[in-house]
Amino acid sequence: MSMLHAVDDHLLTDDEDTDLFELLCQRRGWSDRYLKEIESAEHDELLDLAEMVEALADARAKDKKITIAPDFDMDGISSGVLGYAGLSELGFDVELHLPDYRRGHELAPEDVAEIHAKWPDTRVLLTCDGGVNSHRGIAAARALGWTTLVTDHHEELAPGSTADVTVNPCRIDETYAHTGICGAHVLYQVIDAYARVHRPEKLWEIHLLRLFAGLGTVSDVMPVLYENRQLVRDAISIARLLRVPAPKTIPNPWGGFDSDPDAIDVEQSILMQLLRAEPHHPVFLRAFEGFATVLKAFVQVGKVRDVDDLDEGFFGFYLAPAMNSPRRTGAPLEPCFEVFTAAGADVKLRAAHQVIDTNQLRRRLVIEHTEELTAGEQPLAPWVYFSDAYPGMYGLLANRMMELNGHPVVVVNRPVDADDFVSGSGRAPGWFDIITSLEPHEDLSAIGHQQACGVRVAKAEKLGDLVAVLQEATQVALLAVSTDGTSGDLVLGPDADCDAGLEDLQALFELVRRTEGLKPFGQGFAAPVVEIAIEPLGLRVDRIGSESQHLRLVTRSGLSCLWWNVAEEKFDMLRGFVQRASRTELGTLRFTATLQLNTFRGDTRVQAVINEQITAAA
Repeated sequence: MSMLHAVDDHLLTDDEDTDLFELLCQRRGWSDRYLKEIESAEHDELLDLAEMVEALADARAKDKKITIAPDFDMDGISSGVLGYAGLSELGFDVELHLPDYRRGHELAPEDVAEIHAKWPDTRVLLTCDGGVNSHRGIAAARALGWTTLVTDHHEELAPGSTADVTVNPCRIDETYAHTGICGAHVLYQVIDAYARVHRPEKLWEIHLLRLFAGLGTVSDVMPVLYENRQLVRDAISIARLLRVPAPKTIPNPWGGFDSDPDAIDVEQSILMQLLRAEPHHPVFLRAFEGFATVLKAFVQVGKVRDVDDLDEGFFGFYLAPAMNSPRRTGAPLEPCFEVFTAAGADVKLRAAHQVIDTNQLRRRLVIEHTEELTAGEQPLAPWVYFSDAYPGMYGLLANRMMELNGHPVVVVNRPVDADDFVSGSGRAPGWFDIITSLEPHEDLSAIGHQQACGVRVAKAEKLGDLVAVLQEATQVALLAVSTDGTSGDLVLGPDADCDAGLEDLQALFELVRRTEGLKPFGQGFAAPVVEIAIEPLGLRVDRIGSESQHLRLVTRSGLSCLWWNVAEEKFDMLRGFVQRASRTELGTLRFTATLQLNTFRGDTRVQAVINEQITAAA
């Protein structure tokens, strides 16, 4: 039977007998045909991929040293580790350059000079997650007589790359159908193609590098569609093979034993045992040992409790932000690479905790600087904001202000004079393209991705033009965006406009079970969001967490609703509302939330994670 009981791929109408999952699919437009189409992993060959494979083959045959120059974000780190591990395993003489985020995302002549000084016998420069527009850096490398190979996924700007060979789905002349693949995925396709032609016996080892390509895909917010879907699934599966449960060695007062994360031995993971059974290059082994060590560190800080915690959400909401935190805060970048490349287990674990600690600093700074933006004088708000934060924070702050305002936002440094050059970061909803909007304007430019990019203004006096462009382009873009309907795909609760109630927890369980079968979710295939209406009468409100910073709302039917990091702001208000509801008939509280399954001591139940409150408690 068809998933939607559809005939000729036409979805059921609202007045037919449908369950909640079918209704969800109908509203999302998720027909059987669509869901099948987005699962296709077939794709064309990237332009000049064969030429790059042969350039690598020439380097291998002539024993030329290759130095990899990656970007410094999570996709760049993933790309660099993937390339370093993969080429080492394939027998190349290869080194990995540590980038300097203070120079920006482009390969700079200073990078080339550092590589030449450290590895003077370099003959091939291989970039990953960058380089397509790095004309000065590529020129410096070519001046040394190096072969320059660029793998990138950022939009190529005229006049185009000057490297010897460039592989990039966003090249000016590229016809690759699904351009939304990350930098690590581009390099993976190159190395996989090389192995297929020249080292087919190594394809299993190269396939394991999909762990890093999938991590880059999620961290760089690429669409989770087509070839990216299976890539992310494979990455999650490989990550789970590197997880080791914490052994129960700590006696507890009840006569049993509690888990001891410090006792985790990453060598006991299934994948490390498989890898140790055969000879492999030490660099290749260190990459996977490093990932297993990262998982151990996250277990130690309580962010990974069981194998189900390792999914696309862990990649996108925990690991990637942590690896991106040094450039946000001005902290050293070395630990982000050391955890995957260092020879010692202790060094790896120490590096992993340095990364996690820096991420905690990043969280605090985001809160502080967001308060400064909202409380301070901002003459160009709500489109452009001035910030005195470390420049690496601008993107996070722009994203936060975009979420608050609901339209594109740019955060920049505060200029002194009208002639000052101004730079910053822009963030936009999926319906707005920043780069395209600024492109026709001579003094305004952006580079990166359409919804997340660096923004440059030639002179401070042109900031008013930036505001005008954003405002006018937003008005045009909004004409094509529907704002009708509810805030969720389904509305659940006792009110007249609800699709179903919250009392039948088995029906909710079935909805979530079937929905989770469609994973992975992400950009372009977002996880469903429901709007829930909760009656305050009989509602239990508790503060939870190590610092009582979270809220747990439990409805009369037993549905647990978690609301992170809002206890200080919302607890008293909600408790007061519940108390008044016992004396006076009040309306429901409405929230947007994500439904998920939670297993505790073998019992699996539905719970809701609240995103935001829609109606305020009076």
